[in-house]
Amino acid sequence: MKAAVYYFTGTGNSLAVARDIAKSLEGELISIPSVIQQELVRTDAEVIGVVFPVYIWGMPLIVERFIKKLANLQDKYVFAITTYGGMPGATINFLAKVIESCGGRLAAGYAVHMPGNYTPMYGAIAPEKQERLFARWRSRVEEIADAVKNRRQGIRENSSFLVNLFFSHLVYRAGAPHIPKLDKDFYVDEKCNGCGACARICPVKNVEISGGRPVWLGACEQCLACLQWCPKESIQYGKATARRRRYHHPDVTLDDIIKHAGD
Repeated sequence: MKAAVYYFTGTGNSLAVARDIAKSLEGELISIPSVIQQELVRTDAEVIGVVFPVYIWGMPLIVERFIKKLANLQDKYVFAITTYGGMPGATINFLAKVIESCGGRLAAGYAVHMPGNYTPMYGAIAPEKQERLFARWRSRVEEIADAVKNRRQGIRENSSFLVNLFFSHLVYRAGAPHIPKLDKDFYVDEKCNGCGACARICPVKNVEISGGRPVWLGACEQCLACLQWCPKESIQYGKATARRRRYHHPDVTLDDIIKHAGD
């Protein structure tokens, strides 16, 4: 069985999950930003995995664009893993519909609880709480890998009907079209030294350095990689982030995120 595991990540949660699954499947690990500019994304793998975080109880916009570029989906066993901090909502159902619109079928979709990282609303949870979530994931890796190897069908790990109705079908659908312009609330404080790390790690090249300071270009994915990985913690979003602890997965490095972005 040849497998390809595609992933999108901001703080490293989804990269860590994708890396573990790819290893268990002896598959190829591929970042979505590294292939998103292709007219069509082709693979000879029989099994395709898509791993990504939940944003606003739905899919990152880049993931939907990526799915629509995948060739020959009808011939593949497709599975997905979403990582979430609060609730997964109807993300797996949304993904299934996009795949179906492209002629394929989502065989199985899993939701994995990871530390939340939306710093505009809250800071990083305590390390011991993070470790409990990591341990829970480690206990699921082989279970999911075995399900994929055995081509299990029909798994859909979503939230409850009422959660999906309000948060995913109302909040996400209303908010998602506005995500690219949400970068208007990013700014840097006096700690910025113009190192350019933010521009290098942006997965959609939405940050450029001008006059020694980052400028956001209005095509944001809200992954917050720029904020979370800034070496000086000088990137802020709104009024409260300066007081909040940053987060990124402890087994993921800045170099990993740079490679993910296709720098």
